[in-house]
Amino acid sequence: MATSLNIPQERELHRLLEYERTTCGAGGEAMFRCAFPLLENNTLQTELIEKGMLAVRADQHRGSVVVITSDGYSYFAELQRSEMEHAREQRREVRIVTYSVMLGAICAIVGFIIGHIFA
Repeated sequence: MATSLNIPQERELHRLLEYERTTCGAGGEAMFRCAFPLLENNTLQTELIEKGMLAVRADQHRGSVVVITSDGYSYFAELQRSEMEHAREQRREVRIVTYSVMLGAICAIVGFIIGHIFA
């Protein structure tokens, strides 16, 4: 994953996504995108804008507003995919070590049997 967020940033992004799902959607599906007011003194909002999770847009009626970008929408799905990939690689490494130990044990047993037969 290209961009990583700290825990407060993840919570803020999750809060904005949940707010959008509940107020701007129907049945859990987004019907339209929400625009949030730009809060210049909100450090989390500023950090999310810098990370590309939120974007500032000009609005004719309200001035500058903040919207969730496509990176913001896909962040948690990408995070979950990355964690699943990491877990899969860990399981793969465990299997390789297990097979190596089993092969070593089999080779030792076969070597012992062959050595005992020819001794």
